[in-house]
Order: sequence, then structure tokens, then C-alpha cells
Amino acid sequence: MARLFAALLPPRHVEAHLDEFVDAARTARPDLRWVPPARWHVTLEFMGDCGVHEADRQLSRWARRAARSGPMRLRFHGAGTFPRAWMARVLWIGLAGDLADWRKLAGYQQDAHLTLARTRERADLTGLADELSAYDGPTWTATQIALVESHLRGANDRGPRYEPLEFFTLGEATG
Repeated sequence: MARLFAALLPPRHVEAHLDEFVDAARTARPDLRWVPPARWHVTLEFMGDCGVHEADRQLSRWARRAARSGPMRLRFHGAGTFPRAWMARVLWIGLAGDLADWRKLAGYQQDAHLTLARTRERADLTGLADELSAYDGPTWTATQIALVESHLRGANDRGPRYEPLEFFTLGEATG
């Protein structure tokens, strides 16, 4: 079984810019489980556990979806929480730019976002979300999507390990 999701992976210079911006918040809130920049991504669709045949089907499906799409101009902008700031479980940075194109590609209609941190218990993150909402990152052109396998770790490890299985160029037919 492979635990799969499709995602946009931000370029290194975009990661570095965002990483520098959130550094003070990470230091101020060590109680949150901060996602390391190496695992930052914007989920297009989470497929969950897939057997071999389903994984092959998803590879073909995402190759077709990417081919029907085109490059997107995007930037990280604003911040928020799920479900609500005063009882949050997830702190995120929003995505701005060609969101109509992103929504056509994405498998769901949730706000386009990159998860920055999670809480073990619901927490009031109103102040932190307000502080981070000023973020307006550099624009980049997303030219590919990744089909990623998530390897869950044991209780003593800090979060999953992500392994890109395949990259698909947006707007490029595969043969």
C-alpha cells in the first residue's frame, strides 16, 4: 500500500523567503508542531492508501490532468487556520495568483494553502494568524506537479517522510 497525494512543491527561493518570515513565529511558539520547509507543499488532492493498481491509475490520471493544465503564476499570501482561529488545529499560509487554474487542477475546493504548523489540542491562534497574514511572498511559476508517497513514521519520529514518485509538467502531454 502506498499513501499518496498530488501536490505543488514551491521552489527553493520561495521556501527560503517564507522560512525567514516565519522564523520568529516558530521561536515564539515552540508548543506548535511546525512543518519543516523540506516537507512544505500545496496539496492538490489526497488519495490516501492505494494498492499497486490504484497507484498506477493515479499516475495515469495525474499525467492527464497535468497535460490538460498549464503553468500557473502563484505566490504565498496571507494566513489562516483550520477550523477557526480561536479553536485551531492547523496554521497555514495562503496561496494567491492563478487560483482559477489551481482550482481546476485540485481535487477539492478547500482554500489553497501550505500547512505551517499543527497543534496537538485545539488552540487559540488568532494573534499568530493575524501576524502572519501580512505575508506576501515572491511570485513564481508552477510548471509541474508531483505525485508523492507519504511514509508515516513511528511515535518517536517527527512527522512523515515524503517521497516524490513522479513529476508531471503542466501543459505537456506524456506518451
